[in-house]
Amino acid sequence: MNKIFKIFSAFIVLLVGFTGCDTITQTSSIPSKPPKQSQQVMIEENTPSKPNTEQTQNKTQQQNQQQTEVQQQQQNQYEEQTTQTSDKTEQQTPSTQTEKNKSAPFLNWGETNNQYWIKLKTAAEAASAFYQNNGSRFTLLSKGGKLYSSSSDCYITTTYLKNNGFLEQDFTEFECDILLIKGYDIANYIDIDVPPSSLDVGIFTAIKQPSGNKIMISSSKEKIASISEEDYSRLLKQYDAYHGAVNILSPEMEEYERILNFIRVYEGNYDKYYVRDIRTDKKYAVVTFSTQNAPNNIKQYVLVNEDGFWEVTINDLDKQSNLYYAVNSILPDFNLSLLPPYNVYFYKNDMKADFSDVLKNMVFYEMIEQQSQVRYICGTTNYCYIMLYGNERYLGKKINDDWDIKKVQSASDAIQSMQLDNENAPTFIVLDE
Repeated sequence: MNKIFKIFSAFIVLLVGFTGCDTITQTSSIPSKPPKQSQQVMIEENTPSKPNTEQTQNKTQQQNQQQTEVQQQQQNQYEEQTTQTSDKTEQQTPSTQTEKNKSAPFLNWGETNNQYWIKLKTAAEAASAFYQNNGSRFTLLSKGGKLYSSSSDCYITTTYLKNNGFLEQDFTEFECDILLIKGYDIANYIDIDVPPSSLDVGIFTAIKQPSGNKIMISSSKEKIASISEEDYSRLLKQYDAYHGAVNILSPEMEEYERILNFIRVYEGNYDKYYVRDIRTDKKYAVVTFSTQNAPNNIKQYVLVNEDGFWEVTINDLDKQSNLYYAVNSILPDFNLSLLPPYNVYFYKNDMKADFSDVLKNMVFYEMIEQQSQVRYICGTTNYCYIMLYGNERYLGKKINDDWDIKKVQSASDAIQSMQLDNENAPTFIVLDE
């Protein structure tokens, strides 16, 4: 009995122990429940059960794909930045070299021939517009083949055009030659034909190649050609204006009459002329004359000697206000010192047609008995030159409203007397002798 009681007591103790353990465990789990739930979530995400594994793999693949795309974009941006940096470095390299090498200042804006052609054409366009709009105003001339302003006494450069608003600022370091020459002359140094639009006298630009020893030449309309430096020097040499000493021919010279005969052929008639002046060098001649039927209608021609034959090349010089510009724009190698000191144009509206007041004074002062004694008379409103059949010569100057007429010994005396009054006096009224 005691034995049975002991076994029953032990069973009761064991049962109470199990119940108490459950109670303690449940009670102790209450304050730690939130962490347990959080831990449970983490465990669920990493639980290797089949449904959770597929979700996890999909999410992982999406994340990896996103990371790959981001990495690819970053790589592309890096490559683009690297390429831009490389290009920028390559573009800046010539500029850096230019600063170190002042012998080629134009290299800082480009390396290719095509860029040079673009710049040359642009400069030619600007220079051509400047020449067309201001040629007479600034007396723009070809001097040794290069464009020159006689008014400003300077050559026209890209710097000049830039400073005066004809070129943009990016031409600061681009100093090319600005030429005023004939396209025909360029054609002598190249194997290709010069375009017809560039054959006559016009503006061209030239510069040495960025690499090599050729000279690139462009017009305002198109690139022309590249020629050697030696040929370029020979080309400009053709525009040396000196063609021998300037001579004033006299009527006794054979060349004097030959030139007049060529003018007669050109005009298609054989009128007799009153010649006032013939000046020549070994290439050109300037003739000032009139027909005997109209002594007050002064003409002025420029002729060129081609293989011993004189040809009229300018037939309206008497109508030009700026003689230097008018001649040089057609004949850029013309020696301008060949021109006489007067300009017929400024006296065209001043030529005298009625000489009755002059002849009355001559009769009154007994210089002539009648008007029929006069062989030649020509004048302006202020000067008058008279030559009689007996070869007596008179020069009249108008003082106030009356004519002061005096006898002179020769045509040279009459010219000198007029030039004492005015160095640009209309001495073309004096008949050549």
